[in-house]
Amino acid sequence: MKKKVFFGLIALILVALVVLPLGGACAPKPTGPKTLKIGTISPISGPLGIIGLLWGRGFDMAAEWLNGQGGVKVGGDTYQIQFIHEDGKGSPEASAAAANKLVYQDKVKFVIGEVLNPASEAIYNVTKPAGVLHVLLYTMDPYREDQWGLGPDNPLLVLLMPMITISFKPFFEYLHETYPDVKNLVWGMVNFPFDKMLKEAVDTAQATGFKVVGGESLDWSWTDWYPYATSLLKHKPDAIFIIHGGGPDAVAFEIKAIREQGFKGPIISFGSASPLLIPVIVGAENSNDIICNQAFAGAPEATEMMKKVKATWEAKYPGEDWIDDPLMAWDETWVLAQGIEKAKSIEPEAVLKALEGMSKPGSLQTTFGPGQMGGLKTLGVNRMLVRPFPVTVIKGGEMRMVKWVTPSLP
Repeated sequence: MKKKVFFGLIALILVALVVLPLGGACAPKPTGPKTLKIGTISPISGPLGIIGLLWGRGFDMAAEWLNGQGGVKVGGDTYQIQFIHEDGKGSPEASAAAANKLVYQDKVKFVIGEVLNPASEAIYNVTKPAGVLHVLLYTMDPYREDQWGLGPDNPLLVLLMPMITISFKPFFEYLHETYPDVKNLVWGMVNFPFDKMLKEAVDTAQATGFKVVGGESLDWSWTDWYPYATSLLKHKPDAIFIIHGGGPDAVAFEIKAIREQGFKGPIISFGSASPLLIPVIVGAENSNDIICNQAFAGAPEATEMMKKVKATWEAKYPGEDWIDDPLMAWDETWVLAQGIEKAKSIEPEAVLKALEGMSKPGSLQTTFGPGQMGGLKTLGVNRMLVRPFPVTVIKGGEMRMVKWVTPSLP
């Protein structure tokens, strides 16, 4: 009997020695992070190429930061972001070709781009039927009913940066409070179809107590700004507001021409250009009473995340001058990552739905402070980011963000 028990124990041990390794071999092995490829289409070449360069670097820096934090958490999976950058050249043809490559060759689920609406629409015509989420890099006039853009008729389209239009009211209020002697305003703008944007700016200025006595348009291709400046000043304004001045350096050249024609009053820049270019091009002696709605990461009032982006640039690109445009690309990446984590999915429709639901103040963290999605009443969909704008004032070449304002977009 004892022998039977002994041999039985031996048999059990042998079975265990065989089965345990097999069981271990069949157990699922821990998997490493997955890769989430995101395509971008921007004007890397051509007259707007500086935008593509700066934004591309901003996207890459944001990806490195998020990946260094452990990546994007989606349920039980972790994703490392990999950006694939394509040159849209600001044209519909090049942007459509880039979108086809990203969607069908690179198999991305998200495409960010472009700068000009015709190019963006060409991208959307590729991404929509493929079920890919199109994140607008920028949009020119979101309120025109006759222009393609955000709205209930265009699913899988979202804008993760606020439009300058929502900053009109708080900036005109700041001008009214700070410069009580200013009565008459003149507007300047590139001659693109921004008519509804212009109307909103003029209506807002007049509702704030100003009289808009005239305005002048300029062409994207202009390089001689002095006739334009002369035309603005013939209206004898107390202050000038530039709604959209063209490329990143165009606003600075416009202001330079205006100042050199002898105008001393306040100038508001509603454009998307970094304020850092203004004192460099205009000169410190002419950089006075200039008000911008763009951020300056070198100011004491900058948020911690703005300072982090600038420090990341300086470490990654030593010796290259910092310009604030990468802040917006970093911000779009961070907001999109929050939408993905909220959705617990990388499927475009689920991510868009999650973003639309993040409409309460503080639902999103942004580089510039607490934000949320808005636009349901105004645009028919909650698909535009709303976040704080800095009131950046330049005096004597010195820049300070004197105030933060958070516009509303119902």
